[in-house]
Amino acid sequence: MKYTVILTEDNKGNYFAQVPNIPDCTATAKTRNEVIKNIKDVIANIMRKVEIIQLDVPDAPKSGNFQTETPWDFFGAFEDQFTDSRLKELEFDN
Repeated sequence: MKYTVILTEDNKGNYFAQVPNIPDCTATAKTRNEVIKNIKDVIANIMRKVEIIQLDVPDAPKSGNFQTETPWDFFGAFEDQFTDSRLKELEFDN
């Protein structure tokens, strides 16, 4: 598998490597070749401990007609306030 690695060099000539798509995946070394070897080891160690799964999540919640499908019995406190005649007064502009 291929990973994008960002290599940087500081003012003292030390190298720093990080993989943006893997949290806490970083390595340092005195040479470019050594930091590449180190980051490969870090990636391998992280991937041994990781479980990659895919979840099916709906894009949007189901919509409905709240005036006819809302379980008004559940909201007993509002029973006296919101009758069918009062609901007709509360029409919303779409």
